[in-house]
Amino acid sequence: MVWAQAGEPAAHPKLTPTLWVQTASEWRGLCLQAYRLATQQLRVALKDKSWTAAVEQSGKFKKLRPAVVLDIDETVLDNSAGQARQVLGNTGFVPADWNQWVSEQKAPAIPGAVEFCRYAESRRVRVFYVTNRDAAQEDATIANLTRLGFPAGRETVLCRGEKPEWASEKTSRRQEIAATHRILLLIGDDLGDFLPGVRTTIEKRIELTKPYEGNWGTKWFLLPNPGYGSWEDAVVAPDPPADLHQRLERRRSRLDPMQGPRR
Repeated sequence: MVWAQAGEPAAHPKLTPTLWVQTASEWRGLCLQAYRLATQQLRVALKDKSWTAAVEQSGKFKKLRPAVVLDIDETVLDNSAGQARQVLGNTGFVPADWNQWVSEQKAPAIPGAVEFCRYAESRRVRVFYVTNRDAAQEDATIANLTRLGFPAGRETVLCRGEKPEWASEKTSRRQEIAATHRILLLIGDDLGDFLPGVRTTIEKRIELTKPYEGNWGTKWFLLPNPGYGSWEDAVVAPDPPADLHQRLERRRSRLDPMQGPRR
């Protein structure tokens, strides 16, 4: 398969997703829509002592302090500039490049995110961030967040690897928050921000979410991220290729030109 004429740059899988995030008013509108609806639902949740958004929450939680749990990347911080560097450099995800981007502390806020978090704090709702940024990146992450006006600190930013059991699966961190707080809302850009076991096939992911469809827009709020995530892992599985253009071909192979029912 020829992706470009001689002398032309080959297509990069993140070109269109990154350009959309950086230029489309539609992306900004979706972000604002999610956070404004989350603000409305936070008011509802505060009035209902039996309300919880976390599947990990059980037992007697009605008297616990209320909290909201958010992801960071592509949920409260916009890393599209870092992804643009991948496109322009014709590279994939390179850990050293990602570390450099995080250390710069230049990620801007997702539209609506600061306002939501500050509103939650004003209502005495504790704001937690459960992120798969590494523990070594915590200081730079907190500095980036606080510079933008987010309420954030070491006790509320829970990074991957801070504790031995805190792997990329976020369940253990949600469980820890749920032990001391009533989790009112979950906000993220990936299915893993809401449920465990999401790194599986496309079909199993659909089945996994069906029992919880009533949570979307009421207790769970999803930010748009077309560039990467566990959804792509399902698309390019099994044995995801490292080569960018093989990954693009794997994506192409998943397209359905007949628009048949998938759910």
